[in-house]
Amino acid sequence: MLLALCCFYSEVDARVKGKCRDCHSMHYSKEGLEVTYAYQLGPFPSMTIGGCLGCHGQNSSGTENIILKGKMRVPQVIHHMEEGDLAGGNYYYVADLFSKDYSKGHNVKGISLIEKPPMNTPPGFIESVNIPGGTGPSSWPSFKQLTCSGTYGCHGNRTIEDEFGAIHGAHHEDDSIIDGSTVGKSYRFLYGIVGKEHEKWEYLATENNHNGYKGDQSHDSMNTISYLCGECHGKFHPNPNLGGSKEVGHAYNSLWRRHPSDISFSGVHGGYIGSEYQGYVSYNLQSPVAYQNPSGTENIVDSDSIIMCLSCHRAHASQYSDILRWDYSEAQAGNQDTKKGCLVCHTKKAR
Repeated sequence: MLLALCCFYSEVDARVKGKCRDCHSMHYSKEGLEVTYAYQLGPFPSMTIGGCLGCHGQNSSGTENIILKGKMRVPQVIHHMEEGDLAGGNYYYVADLFSKDYSKGHNVKGISLIEKPPMNTPPGFIESVNIPGGTGPSSWPSFKQLTCSGTYGCHGNRTIEDEFGAIHGAHHEDDSIIDGSTVGKSYRFLYGIVGKEHEKWEYLATENNHNGYKGDQSHDSMNTISYLCGECHGKFHPNPNLGGSKEVGHAYNSLWRRHPSDISFSGVHGGYIGSEYQGYVSYNLQSPVAYQNPSGTENIVDSDSIIMCLSCHRAHASQYSDILRWDYSEAQAGNQDTKKGCLVCHTKKAR
């Protein structure tokens, strides 16, 4: 499950360019603190202005989803722009200063207070799973809050607990090639994950110009976006390094206990031809699919297209419960609408 706190972009290169003072302070600055709590009033690590949110939550009550700062375009993870949520969603829906509905997203430190037990451990958590560079945490300490990056976050090197140490230097690295070899060369700074990054974080994306999500038909590699989610929610992923079929259910010959991820339509029980999924033929931004070799220009869905965690969920937060892309409580079989919700994939259920 995905957080996607995205990297800075200039118009021609993803590396940070411009004045150092746009992001850093020589000593201590009180700028960029609108969405942070009093106990976080700096100084901030790496001499940043306001930490992660100082750049990616610059004006949480404002209406800009991408802010131009010097020579950089900076995606905002929390804002009030109508119809402006980026690919990861919008923390506005869970922020304590605004909506404060923890069922709609991840309650990240600095935006929301830690959710009370039993939700202080990620659902489906498995101890010491394999992750790029090492192993995940052996436990999730009581009242340990989710952070943007680091061991208890999503971005950066998760073998490093400190959230700034985990992402150190990534904004200055050349990421013209996304191969997962370093944090800076990983998809959206999600270490080890690959994919194609939409230049505006899917603002005004189209069916043939969007994020290119990496999937694996064998659900057996560690560089897919679903594997990233599975690093914390392991029991929801059939990869042998995570929950495996004993937790998720057998992919090809039994009823599902949990929804599949990183599995292509060709692997559905009974085969793809004539299945309820065969009617999903054109890429739908509301229910995107992954590809073995994503380009971000795919507009065809076929038997090789891959279901992933983000087919149903946002990574940060959404206006719907469980970080879903649509209102699950309104999903209804037989309503003939195959353009939204569950029926985008389960097309025969619309009849």
